[in-house]
Amino acid sequence: MNMKIIDKFKAYINNNGYKKVVYNLIAVIIICIIGLITLDTFFPRSVKNSTNTTIKENNDDVWKSNYQDTAEVKLKQILNQIKGVGEVEVMITYETSTEVVPALNVTKSSQITEEKDSQGGTRTTTQNDSSENVVMTNQNDNLVVIKEIKPQIRGVVVVAEGAGDIKIKLEIIEAVRTIFQIPAHKVMVYEKK
Repeated sequence: MNMKIIDKFKAYINNNGYKKVVYNLIAVIIICIIGLITLDTFFPRSVKNSTNTTIKENNDDVWKSNYQDTAEVKLKQILNQIKGVGEVEVMITYETSTEVVPALNVTKSSQITEEKDSQGGTRTTTQNDSSENVVMTNQNDNLVVIKEIKPQIRGVVVVAEGAGDIKIKLEIIEAVRTIFQIPAHKVMVYEKK
């Protein structure tokens, strides 16, 4: 089968001439290159913008996990200090993630144009332009944050030694309620094995 294809190609070259075949091949290669450049220009790959998105998602994940880890560690430390409470494990679930409000560089401009026509009429045109850019630090291209809104807590689960005693269990619930300002039904306390 390969021999048939090669024989057909040789016959095509002999019939059309060597130069014409080479010119046709060069033309096809040039058209393919132009097509690839055009395709990349009009339909850019999402890889170019994925870096900024990945950085933003990673920053959100870091802020979220830092807040969650810090809250859980601090709660464990506080609960370990309660008399009668032994080893403690804590899990906090959230309604939403941490919301970060970045600093924005806002540019606003306004242009008023008055035109008079030949009949004495006046036409006023107002053009307002506004643009917002997120402010980044020069060092690591991190966002400049104005404020960080902490997520709402959905619930807290505490597993503690000594939680079998109802008095200690109530003290743990009160401590969690006071720290996070949440109702008692969002706090579950269980005795550790």
